Amino acid sequence: MFQKNKTRRRIKRIALVLLCWLCIHIIYITADGLHNYHGRAGVAVILGNQVFADGSLSPWLKGRVDKALALYKAGKVEKIFASGGTGTRKSNFYPEGDAMKKYLLANGVPDSVIIADNLGQNTYLTARNFMAWNATHHYTSVIVVSQFYHITRIKYIFHKLGCTNVYSASSDAYSRNDIVGTLREVPAFYKYLLAY
Repeated sequence: MFQKNKTRRRIKRIALVLLCWLCIHIIYITADGLHNYHGRAGVAVILGNQVFADGSLSPWLKGRVDKALALYKAGKVEKIFASGGTGTRKSNFYPEGDAMKKYLLANGVPDSVIIADNLGQNTYLTARNFMAWNATHHYTSVIVVSQFYHITRIKYIFHKLGCTNVYSASSDAYSRNDIVGTLREVPAFYKYLLAY
């Protein structure tokens, strides 16, 4: 009986430590993600999200692209690197980079400013693809654009791949799904920490 009580107390302590760590991590990534950079950078890198079958942007993705568009119109960036995947069955495999480019063009951004990357299936691939593109373009700073809870992981992987001046601007589009996204981001961050 004494051994069982000791084991239970130990499990409760471990659970409490993990819960505290989860709360600290969530507070950190929320604060980090909502702290927008107000200076200039060479490139805005938009992380992809859902596109509809007609090529229109989901509200989450539109929020990200609108943020990059605002940065460009304010003269904060010279180029926009729109990176996403090849699409899903639900979107009729409409490439996310192309959808973002179409939206930006329709909103007055010149074609020469936009780089559409349709092979950015995840955060790591977006960062890797940007670094490969930038090897011949030599921009020294980027502003990554995504949902607030995603920002810390994006900055981590960009730094890990050798991009030293990484800033951020989070989307102004919020929804109830952000709660789930924030919770999912905790294991996702540690997965990246271990995998890359």
